[in-house]
Amino acid sequence: MSRATIRRNIHFLDGENNEILGFWQNGSVSWNQIAEWMHITITLPSVQYAVFRCLESGSPENPATNHGPSINLSGNNNAVHPGYFVVLSANGEPLDIPITEETAVPRSLSYSLSSPDPRVAAFRDRVRERDNCCVVTGTRVLFQEYSGFQAAHIFPVAHLDLWRSGQWSQRIEDDFHDVGESKIHSVQNGILLASHVHAYFDKYMIAINPDDGYKVTCFTPDTWGFDGRFMVQSNYPQRYRPLRSLLKYHFRMAVLCNMKARGPEYDWDEDIPPGMDPVAEISNSKEGKLRFELVMAERLNSLLE
Repeated sequence: MSRATIRRNIHFLDGENNEILGFWQNGSVSWNQIAEWMHITITLPSVQYAVFRCLESGSPENPATNHGPSINLSGNNNAVHPGYFVVLSANGEPLDIPITEETAVPRSLSYSLSSPDPRVAAFRDRVRERDNCCVVTGTRVLFQEYSGFQAAHIFPVAHLDLWRSGQWSQRIEDDFHDVGESKIHSVQNGILLASHVHAYFDKYMIAINPDDGYKVTCFTPDTWGFDGRFMVQSNYPQRYRPLRSLLKYHFRMAVLCNMKARGPEYDWDEDIPPGMDPVAEISNSKEGKLRFELVMAERLNSLLE
């Protein structure tokens, strides 16, 4: 028997009583969404497995035999109630449940350069003008005072190589005259967020699902009331709005990051007190080499593109 050590209130077990998936339910996640999340994380066809609620009180000892009837997932808009569930074959027999080896693309909280490249500055200004509010909380910008608001890239600039190999530029319809060859600084790859929301977004703690009415899901205990909100959308032409497929990509990464048994792949502290050396703090932190490389890659790619 194994259990995840991270904080969760939804636990999915296999027939051998090992926790294979899970997340923190704040109230908005339905079984229909779980069907999609399992499609992302479990490599078996969905017809080969089923989910059953465990009947034992607390952490189960015999989930393979002590469970209720199977739960219909697809089309089921009932909220998932906290507890333990077991994933078995469709007829209720123990089954090896292979979990995808795909992991979330690591990202570090992105800060604006003090003297940004013209394309980065244009990205920031265009996102500000289009959204004029935090698209998650709906908090409006008053009198063009953008303190506390940040133009966030949906696809991280640090992974310009993945952007290119994924041919994302071919999906961008933005016709701005100086969007660049890669188009990673297109307004379609950006949303305006309050600074604390930006931190949650970059750490995959929240995500926006365009296939669910642009609903916001918070994957951790919801201190700020993000969960179940809907993204504020502008009335700009489609070619200037956030690209659906980019938001969907970020959502997929968030599901991978939070659902798999070991929890978030990357969870480092971004709070560096004033007066401390940020380079030293980053390089000496948990997974410091990776974090340092991400920060440097983002800065370099911002200047190159």
